[in-house]
Amino acid sequence: MNNADKTPMPPLTLLYADAEIPDIKAFLAAVHTTAEHLGPPTHIICINADKVAGSLHVKTALAHACRAWFVDKNPVARSFEMEMLLWVAASRQTREAAAFGAQSGTMPLWVVVVGAEKSSEEEIACLPGITLHTSSPLSAEKIDASKRARLMQDFIVTKQELSIVGDERLPELVAERVALSAVYR
Repeated sequence: MNNADKTPMPPLTLLYADAEIPDIKAFLAAVHTTAEHLGPPTHIICINADKVAGSLHVKTALAHACRAWFVDKNPVARSFEMEMLLWVAASRQTREAAAFGAQSGTMPLWVVVVGAEKSSEEEIACLPGITLHTSSPLSAEKIDASKRARLMQDFIVTKQELSIVGDERLPELVAERVALSAVYR
């Protein structure tokens, strides 16, 4: 992972929102239009917050996706948005990664904006079905028993491993799985 050319990283923004998405195709079209409106090369990635282990998980995936796409220039995906979802899922399979993105229905979202040269909050707040939070609420980091079980299954975290480090460190274990997925690339 050489950074010999010292390629600068693009501006990054991480937002949290509640979403009610009746039509995913229309929603994604609006996201694409908003990205274009913010100016090329802006990328907007909506991540289902119920599927991730909080902001540490998202930030770890974002760092790896940006390095693969902008610095090393060796991504797996053909779009930065899918590259980001692949890192979030710690996978090389687009079908698995797509499940971590926005879906039809009601859900909390982490909204990642990469490359926007101007403030993006107002534009994101105008997306259909989006209620943007001024800061991420405490619930964004909360992991209840069902979410813990899902994360353990999705990221192959064993009960023994979790018992050694403690339940509160599950986000760190998931972030570690994201980092380790680089080995499989």
